[in-house]
Amino acid sequence: MIDLQDFFSTAGTITAFALSLSPSVPFYKVLSGKEKKDILPEGMILFLMLTRLVWASVWIITKRKIAMLNSALGVTVSNVFIILYFYIYFNRSCFKSFLSAVVILAAEGSLLYGMVLWGDYLALSYIAMVCKILMSVAPGQKILRVIREKNYKLIPIYSALTNFFCSLSWLCYGICIKLFGQIFSNVIGVFFSLANTLIWLYFYIKRDKENDENEKELEDKDDKDKEDELIEK
Repeated sequence: MIDLQDFFSTAGTITAFALSLSPSVPFYKVLSGKEKKDILPEGMILFLMLTRLVWASVWIITKRKIAMLNSALGVTVSNVFIILYFYIYFNRSCFKSFLSAVVILAAEGSLLYGMVLWGDYLALSYIAMVCKILMSVAPGQKILRVIREKNYKLIPIYSALTNFFCSLSWLCYGICIKLFGQIFSNVIGVFFSLANTLIWLYFYIKRDKENDENEKELEDKDDKDKEDELIEK
């Protein structure tokens, strides 16, 4: 018989790592010149890194090596995206990006050392859950702009989808172990990631309909022009 607690824990760990990798798509589009830097989910990346960093301190304190390795990988990937963001923000200046990386890594190292020195893993767990909530809410800062400009590309859809499955997995895990903080933080994650996905889908479908209408108008115009030419002849 499948142990549901282990199943959801494994699913949550896998989808959490997928969530860490999800910003690679918008970064690729911006770095290749296909899109503007407006589509980058900088807020989500920052709080994702903080979430992983706080959890890393919890695993160091409780000496859980596998979980520690997973969090370390997540922090590393998030740092790569943060440094890439500064590289883009500073108009691809390697020197300024390097300085930003030094400051970020020094700040993270000091924060991690301070949290491990504090040693209260239960309090740190709740801080990590708060960071998780902020990470899920962060893409919402662009929602009003998405609605105003009807630009669905501002919503990080890959991050929203992976966050949905990640939050759903950890929500089920929280229900299995009956931990309120785990349940609450991931209910928020499921709600906001689903809301972002539905808003993206609405404007994506609306854009396709508008494109079809524009194409039909152009075709009708061409047909009318041809009829006018035939009448003139």
